[in-house]
Amino acid sequence: MNKPVRWNADAQQIGELPSFAVKSPFWRELRAAANEHLAAENARGRPSVGDPRAQRKAMVIILWFALSYCALLFAPTFFAALGAALSFAFSASALGFCVFHDANHRTLFRSAATNLRAAQLCSALLGPSRHFWVAKHQGLHHRQPNVLGWDDDLETRGLLRLSPAQAWEPRFRHQELKAILYYGLNTLEWLFWKDFRCLAEGRLNKWHVLALRKYERTELLILKGLYLLLIVAPPFLVLPPSWAIAAFILFHFVLSWTLAIVFQVAHLTPGMNFSGVREGDDWASHQVRTTANFATNSRFASWFTGGLNHQVEHHLFPNVTHTHYPGLRPIVRAVAKRHGLKCHDLGGALTALKQHFALLRTLGDQEPTELVHVKATTLEVG
Repeated sequence: MNKPVRWNADAQQIGELPSFAVKSPFWRELRAAANEHLAAENARGRPSVGDPRAQRKAMVIILWFALSYCALLFAPTFFAALGAALSFAFSASALGFCVFHDANHRTLFRSAATNLRAAQLCSALLGPSRHFWVAKHQGLHHRQPNVLGWDDDLETRGLLRLSPAQAWEPRFRHQELKAILYYGLNTLEWLFWKDFRCLAEGRLNKWHVLALRKYERTELLILKGLYLLLIVAPPFLVLPPSWAIAAFILFHFVLSWTLAIVFQVAHLTPGMNFSGVREGDDWASHQVRTTANFATNSRFASWFTGGLNHQVEHHLFPNVTHTHYPGLRPIVRAVAKRHGLKCHDLGGALTALKQHFALLRTLGDQEPTELVHVKATTLEVG
């Protein structure tokens, strides 16, 4: 008897899995230089996996999360409840960026079991299915970013057009305005609908089959239940209904938008490659062509986003703790320059967001022939 399909894709609709050339001289030189740098950091007590700096930060964020939630539950006034919900949303964002993300990449701790427990804890506190997230983020997005059909971050279930490779339809007109609302509803749709739909259908999206094993389904339902019981329900039990509803809406709108800002601008701006894997490109070259850094001069941005503002370094070194990304950045730029590759730096967070919405506006126009060119800080390294 054949076993059920666990992971599969509809190649007739989206084509075969993109392939890469053999490792390039760029990647070989970069790996050697990065390894030398990481070895020096390790000698200083900062290992590439399980960096104590990231672990201490995780403890601070968990404390912030807990205090914000307690402040919400014991809020004495309506506006105090809203202020607590705002802090709770930002702490939840940081928990997702710095703990859930790194634990699932297995970089927060050296022990695989400890990373697993941290990821499960975050699933109970934040609500997402770690199994579906790992499949979409590490199984698809990290391998082939910005490749339509193979990067689930481009899949919006028909609400937005995020790639020029996606067929244009009239409903995409003025999508830059619609995105303001859509981005704000992201976590509501993700946590309370999408995960359950993926579980029921055994699919990650319309192209990719992903049937969870029995123990994975059980874990998902238990952690979802804990999230609803421990995080969602209590404010509605102890606060006036109008306060709880307002805090719930504010929390998810802010959380959704914070996640959108960080993840969208790093790949979906003018100048990024959307044409698939270029002939002759290896995996590393493709990562450089499809990612961009932003706000790298801001220590707060690097702290709060878990280094995801250093998106180029993250995509090249996803198995390295994010605290090393600022140190790796000049190495990546220098090696890329020697090999004629262009690293993208979008400037500050606001500038990056403006560029993202410029791309949305252009893609929403009827069959644009080329992407709008927005003034950006692009590192000329070729």
